[in-house]
Amino acid sequence: MFPVNPIFQREFNASSRSARTNFLIWAYLILLALVILLLWPASGIHSVASSGSRQIFTLFFGVNLTLVLLMVPAFSATSISWEKENNTYDSLFITMMRPHEIMQGKLFSSILMIVILVFLSIPIASVCALTGGISILLVIKIVFLILVTAVSYGLAGLACSAWFSRSSTSIVMNYAVMMVFAGASWLPSALLSNIFYLQKFKDVWQFARCISPYDAMFYLLYPETYRLSMETISRGDTITPYGIFMAFSLLFSIVSFSLFSKGITRPIVKSKVVHGEFYTGNRQAIKRKLTWPFYLIDPLKRKKIIANWSNPVFVVEMRSKLFANPKFVLRLVSAIFIISLVILTLVSLQYSSMLKADTVRIVAIIFQISVVALLAPGVSSGLITEEITSGTFLMLRMTPMKPYTVIFGKLKATFFYALIFIVSSFFVIFAMAYLEQQTVFPDGSVFSPHWWAEVIQRSQQAGWYGNVWMTYKRIIIWIFILLLSTLTFLTCGLFSSSVSKNTGMATAFSYVITAIICIVSLAPLVLGNRISTSFSYIILSFNPIAAAAQITNNSLSDYPGLWKANMTCLSILIGFFLVAAILRTWYLFRTRD
Repeated sequence: MFPVNPIFQREFNASSRSARTNFLIWAYLILLALVILLLWPASGIHSVASSGSRQIFTLFFGVNLTLVLLMVPAFSATSISWEKENNTYDSLFITMMRPHEIMQGKLFSSILMIVILVFLSIPIASVCALTGGISILLVIKIVFLILVTAVSYGLAGLACSAWFSRSSTSIVMNYAVMMVFAGASWLPSALLSNIFYLQKFKDVWQFARCISPYDAMFYLLYPETYRLSMETISRGDTITPYGIFMAFSLLFSIVSFSLFSKGITRPIVKSKVVHGEFYTGNRQAIKRKLTWPFYLIDPLKRKKIIANWSNPVFVVEMRSKLFANPKFVLRLVSAIFIISLVILTLVSLQYSSMLKADTVRIVAIIFQISVVALLAPGVSSGLITEEITSGTFLMLRMTPMKPYTVIFGKLKATFFYALIFIVSSFFVIFAMAYLEQQTVFPDGSVFSPHWWAEVIQRSQQAGWYGNVWMTYKRIIIWIFILLLSTLTFLTCGLFSSSVSKNTGMATAFSYVITAIICIVSLAPLVLGNRISTSFSYIILSFNPIAAAAQITNNSLSDYPGLWKANMTCLSILIGFFLVAAILRTWYLFRTRD
């Protein structure tokens, strides 16, 4: 039984007593309580026929489900990878415990914390029932849905932790899995259902949408509205979105548990080490570039000495991150480019009869911000903690470098690293520029010399540069917002790495802050008149998606100048995270072990 399992006792006691767990739980409960206070009706109760109570429940449980999904990786995705990072993983298997006992201890200690987290929200959820217009059975169903979601994705986090050796990678993969199954499962239904030769798979796209917990929750709260929008699911009550989600969660949990079991019992595969002697000759370099396997970046070529004017931290980080694994970089860049191309093509096909340029622009904005928000925190969240856990931070302290030199060197390297992935999705930017109505450039191909001659001739006319600015102003501003967002998320990860004890905690903390900036700051659009316009303006000023949407398609007209305020707020956040990271690093440099 797991209560007498020594691993369970150690993991559960350490997790329940840690300051991180207490902070997450208190923050989770306080946020839920604030949501109730903001949504509580002025009259106190609603009638059974009133839609106000349904609206309160929709917003409250939507926020509850989102917070649970954000916190699940912090409890489960570092369970095994933490042992690998601290070189204690092998020690587990030389004890008297069997592999299944180790697996049970890790499994139940992580899942139990997630279950406790969900159950702590039940009293606050019960307060919503006091408003009336909702049944206790519906509350039980939704709480059970959140519990099943937390457990299934918690098992996915354990599987990621068992297969990856770094906590940051495990957490990023866990968030990626949640984004695909909980957030992006509606994409096939939205992008493929109206394409002529794919309409025969319309039932499949609608069933794929039901695997999301948000879709199942919407069905429970608004069943009639859901049946009007979903043809397949509305044919009968035998198959419901709630039932489909529960069946998928069971299957998903079984697969995740199988991967976790296989990952924790498999032998550790050591990383491949490049064998051979280092060389410096150009002839050898050319020979290796022109013969199989055609080295673009040769791992055996001796690196040049770092120049005196260069930041040594920047050079080392570039060599270890960008040039150490070029295969991963090239594959990820290709994947981002292909995905951006496919999404824009499907949007055009789906809305070919009623396509508006604003539709493509909004899709481009969401895609670009999603790429940055998913990659940037994971890239920078281990910059300081990995130095500490690997024992090289002491060497940094022994060098004559200042803390700000270390911080700016690491930040500059990660910015170039993230910029490569942003540039790979610039096809989206080109599509947005193509949709602009313009008269400043002639028609024809840019590869034609006549085209360039015409451009040079037009550029000599008075007011031509002003017309170029007015035509492409919002594209240029959107690029600046994208770059500021990238720096914000990178400095957020750097700050999280400087104040956290390990990379897993830093990664989870940075992704929570990123989710607050990108998702939670959209709350004024949902709350409506429940909060003042000035307060809504301040909150929305931190959201890059809202700012880019305003400058792109002139939306959010109730908040004039929102994009200017967003650039100011993001700049303030960048400065705050940088100053805080430098001060924290300075403190670590001066603190004796």
